[in-house]
Amino acid sequence: MSPGTAPRPAPLVADVFLRDGLQAVDPDRARDRIPTSVKLEILAELDACGVPEVEVTGFVHPRVIPNLSDAEEVARRAVASGARARLRALVPNLRGASRALDAGISKLAWLIAASPTYQRLNSNTDQERGLEEGAEVHRIVSGAGAEMVAAVATAFVCPYEGVIAPERLYSLVGRIADLGVREVWLGESVGLAWPSLVAGRVSGLKERFPSLRLGVHLHTLAGLAPANALAALRAGAEMLEGAVGGVGAGIALMHPSLEFGNYATEDLNYLLTAEGLDTAIDQVRLAELGRRVRELAGGGGSRAAHFLSLERYLERSRSIQGRLERSRPGDSQAQPAAEFRGG
Repeated sequence: MSPGTAPRPAPLVADVFLRDGLQAVDPDRARDRIPTSVKLEILAELDACGVPEVEVTGFVHPRVIPNLSDAEEVARRAVASGARARLRALVPNLRGASRALDAGISKLAWLIAASPTYQRLNSNTDQERGLEEGAEVHRIVSGAGAEMVAAVATAFVCPYEGVIAPERLYSLVGRIADLGVREVWLGESVGLAWPSLVAGRVSGLKERFPSLRLGVHLHTLAGLAPANALAALRAGAEMLEGAVGGVGAGIALMHPSLEFGNYATEDLNYLLTAEGLDTAIDQVRLAELGRRVRELAGGGGSRAAHFLSLERYLERSRSIQGRLERSRPGDSQAQPAAEFRGG
């Protein structure tokens, strides 16, 4: 960037670990069941890092996702915490929306899938009934002076049906817009989409529904999340979503979600800042939080948790540079590698 040039505006970055990440954590696999107090500590740290939007929980049945059984308490205490971040919660249905509003949440993300098969497996209902319930949710949310946004799962690829036909997605989003929704998140739910597919769907939706704010929720199975993030931005997306630690995936997926789940928010932030976008998020602090989250969850897909930031990586490299230069060939390999494994 040349001197005097203003930084390009960054997309809104949202973190969903406290909902999407926790739904993927098997309590038997985690070192300990993550208590409410720790969830609130993670929220406080995300807020201190400068993450502007955080999905704090999901109002789902506790039998389906036991790790979200404390949704009311988390939501109430999150609202009372005075966090600067915009707080939202996932609501799959009218009952969930009522619970979220009662807990004081003012931004509710209602979920529907672009794939009929995934909709049935994930929500035990079909798309028509889902849209009917979405209209009811929007009615009570608007009546309460709150905001409903839509999260469209499997917007690009379904693990059971394959690539979603563009017109199916456009039709569904059109019906969502007809409800009065003005913000839609496209879920790259599986991690098998690619840049031209993502760009084509985002640009197609922007052409058809220019007043909608579009975001993309990113996954890592094929390793294309960074490329898909840039493709989405260049096609007109205004928001991107990750989960600190790189933990999380849909409950109706078969792949090991702790390793191949959500794109780590710290990795996403590294990408955006490296591209010259000023997110105002503390990269080192966020990556350090990613380390802690991976420890709590018993796994995760974060890359930046290992090196924190470019500046921190160079600082540590230079601290051992003199010793490496004085070492004989072949003697300089093991110790530096061991030092960097510590982060």
